[in-house]
Amino acid sequence: MTTAQTPATTYDIIGDVHGHYDKLISLLKKLGYEKQEGIWHKPNHRAVFVGDLIDKGPNAAAVLTTVKNMVDAGTAMMVIGNHELNWIHDAADHTDDVLTFLDATEKHHSRRQLTEAFKCEPELLIELFHWLRDQPVYIDQTDLRVVHACWDEDAIACLKEADINRLDRFGLAGYRDTYSDLHLALDRVVAGCAHQFPASLTHKPGFRSTRFRIRWWPDNRVSINPIEGNVVPVTISPPESDSAPVFFGHYAMTGEPDTLGANVASVDYSAAYGGSLVAYRHTAGQPLDREHFVT
Repeated sequence: MTTAQTPATTYDIIGDVHGHYDKLISLLKKLGYEKQEGIWHKPNHRAVFVGDLIDKGPNAAAVLTTVKNMVDAGTAMMVIGNHELNWIHDAADHTDDVLTFLDATEKHHSRRQLTEAFKCEPELLIELFHWLRDQPVYIDQTDLRVVHACWDEDAIACLKEADINRLDRFGLAGYRDTYSDLHLALDRVVAGCAHQFPASLTHKPGFRSTRFRIRWWPDNRVSINPIEGNVVPVTISPPESDSAPVFFGHYAMTGEPDTLGANVASVDYSAAYGGSLVAYRHTAGQPLDREHFVT
């Protein structure tokens, strides 16, 4: 008698949506997902969002609601991006007072569309906010690894040692402890930033470091959108070739999607700036191949 094998899960890793709901729905349809009872799904597939669901685009509320429904139903998972981190940092202390929470949310002008979308039911926005705080900062599975910005083994190890993988009160406290190891680790993983600590910073009173965004992946096969500004190349240990592949977003690439190393791929191709929303279709055990990108 033959025992039936459970089909392997195929992961559809989706780049920074940034409030572009129409692009998200078009991509889900192209990937073969169907909407049933309000939830997008595809048998034996799981969508994986690399963060930055909000800001910049016109309908972050619909994006957040769609992704939450998928995650709660088990048809998707996600990691936190720097735009979610910024919102959480701004508004986490104010969830007990609706008006103060809305004011804190609107510290970033793009988030006004969130408060507008939920103006009749602001409590639902606060529920979404609490849910977002419970989503992981990184995914580290035997068949898949995902961060928003930078997979740095030392930073990940620091977070694991502190048992931090979400922006609950413990994770947020670590981030708010400016220049601590936890702050620097979260800033590296979620925002892709490094810090230099010179002897003096007379031109920046109140700051102990110069903060800058890094290019950490091994192969420079695609370009970063110039709108992102200066990105400094650094050398960190790349993921081992026989380990689970690493997927990330954040950097707004341009050009034809391609892998960025034997085991590294970005899925952010400037959807926030008029580019395509991109996904990579990955099945465990398969080597990365540029042919697996879907736009």
